Amino acid sequence: MDILPAELVAQLCRFLDKPSLCSVRLTCRAFAIIAEECLFHDLEFRLYPSNHRLYQLEQLAANTSIASRLSCVSLESGVQLEYADYRYWQAQVYHDKSRTWEASLAPKGSTSTQYLEFHETLQARFTTDLPQRYDLYRWHLDQQASTMAQERVKDLLTRTLNKLHQSCPKLRFKLLMAEPQIFLEQLEAFNPEEYASEKPYDPDPRRRVVNRRQHCLAHFLNLLDAAKMSEYDTNDLTALDMPHQLLTVNGHHASQLMERVFAGLNRLELSVSAFPHSDWLSRNEGTDIYIHGRNTAARRLRMLLNCPSGLEELCLTFPSGKAAEYSFELFDRTNIDRFPRLWLPHLQVLTLCNFRCSWQDLHPFLLEAKHLRSLVMKNCWLETCSMIDVLELLTTRRLARAEVLGHWYVEEDSGQWHFHEDRDFTKCSAATSYEGPYVHSGLLAKVQDYIHGLSKCPLPRWTTQGHAGSLWETLGDTSAHYIPGPPQL
Repeated sequence: MDILPAELVAQLCRFLDKPSLCSVRLTCRAFAIIAEECLFHDLEFRLYPSNHRLYQLEQLAANTSIASRLSCVSLESGVQLEYADYRYWQAQVYHDKSRTWEASLAPKGSTSTQYLEFHETLQARFTTDLPQRYDLYRWHLDQQASTMAQERVKDLLTRTLNKLHQSCPKLRFKLLMAEPQIFLEQLEAFNPEEYASEKPYDPDPRRRVVNRRQHCLAHFLNLLDAAKMSEYDTNDLTALDMPHQLLTVNGHHASQLMERVFAGLNRLELSVSAFPHSDWLSRNEGTDIYIHGRNTAARRLRMLLNCPSGLEELCLTFPSGKAAEYSFELFDRTNIDRFPRLWLPHLQVLTLCNFRCSWQDLHPFLLEAKHLRSLVMKNCWLETCSMIDVLELLTTRRLARAEVLGHWYVEEDSGQWHFHEDRDFTKCSAATSYEGPYVHSGLLAKVQDYIHGLSKCPLPRWTTQGHAGSLWETLGDTSAHYIPGPPQL
């Protein structure tokens, strides 16, 4: 191996898994440099509410060779489900492990002896002290979240990011809300005596729920504030499943912080969500979701989008069940003179998911985006026009990329359109023929060719009363098809 050229060793390393790459990296200095390139290429560091994880980020910043390959710092935070007691967790863990074990033996099957042995071994792992250990571990997670929400963590993150900037001048930031998972192996290794110095257990469940939500918002705000105070230009932000409370968070500093973050963005990917439902807080949420019948988070998002002056790429995904409220603020032209969409004319890449609007609003919206090069629209409820009208408009725009995907319920067509991607074409039971995941001759391919001006429209406009859409049904296939009737929820 020592006499092999470095290029050949690098090529061989591309076929190794991560544990093997770690072993190669420990062989010698020459192999360490080669394996490090493969192991840490396009590295994304995921930070979650943990003092140990924060310490690891500091150590990463001190290692210049690895830090120079860092491309993204993501923060994953969330709240624990209030109803996830020990019995709920035990049933979920038992189901997951049983399904994994059955999948591993799917080709050859399992004998009754193996079945009994597996379940007896798994059941024995749920010892009598595990319920108490589970409650203490959840309280430990709450304490870690409380620590990460403190002001000193923001200062520590700022210093760490400034140190990272010396080795990695460009960095993307990502926020992700996800429920903290508790694994059986973690619970078995957890020693409550090591954390006996933590605060005593809070018996008030409602107070615990309120604190979890406040800490989750503080985690996201701390990272955003640290990124703005650091030497980085926060022009690329991804926020997945963000709670709408983050858009309307109380406090003058938090409100100004969101405006400063949006003001410097060139690229934004945002999907709006909400905290998990809580029976304890159902009567006392603490915030006004609606003011004068308008969704405050949707109104705030519309105002924040007007903050950036150089926004070029935007991807918006609205929450299920609230698509009409957010779409109203984005598309409605009632008060467009008072609240113009300053960000829209300069946009070059636009992706919209889970929205609902009328053709009278969508048509001028797309015309106002004069500098668009790429447009993707997915999962829409469209009013007062036909799907043919949308395709004809996209044809006249001559965009470098224009795609219509997902499920579209079109009221004028009295039915729904399905435009499938490679990963979901087999999930639709209404598909009329099988053409494979990479079909190049189906209806969707013909629609895309029409949008880009390469062929005629494959869907004739239907005007006969009482038989609308029957011809569309016969032309559909696995890639794209029309289904008459209301949407199937």
